[in-house]
Amino acid sequence: MARPKNEERRQSIIDSAIRLIAREGLSAATAAIAKEAGVPNGSLFTYFATKAELLNTLYLEVKQELISFVEDGLSDAGGEHEQLLHLWTRWTHWGAANPEKRQMLAQLSVSDEVLETTREAVLAAAQGPVNLVQRVARQGALRNQDPALAGALVESLADTATDFMSRDPEQAEQICLATFEFLWNALR
Repeated sequence: MARPKNEERRQSIIDSAIRLIAREGLSAATAAIAKEAGVPNGSLFTYFATKAELLNTLYLEVKQELISFVEDGLSDAGGEHEQLLHLWTRWTHWGAANPEKRQMLAQLSVSDEVLETTREAVLAAAQGPVNLVQRVARQGALRNQDPALAGALVESLADTATDFMSRDPEQAEQICLATFEFLWNALR
């Protein structure tokens, strides 16, 4: 009979994988992840059958964490301007507070290991924020473009804003607001 899975052990593997992938990239060995998690190497495969499964789980769970953080309070934010400001502020502040997760997501975002079904699940989970960006963008210069273009531009700007906020925490709020105004004007 298989031993029951321990949620703390699973979370330790996830946390260790985030740290190691942020530091070493996707070549981080599963043995190193298990060692950092304080579990036997074979235990990692009790929770994740393959490294690819671990990577897809990481991508999905961290993206869902970000989406949940961004969406918290979004529906109470008012009109489109206030909603987009809420989304922007929460997104960039989450990124500044979670540099290892951002670095890990950057690695996984360009990885062939992350399955299309995993990417589709993230997109489905993010429909509220995605729809908001698309509604705002439909009124501006991008209105006749593929809606994914607006999303990619917003994501790139969020990464840039978050980088600058992380480099200069004393100016983080001003950077957040200035880049939001840039975003708002660019989309409208």
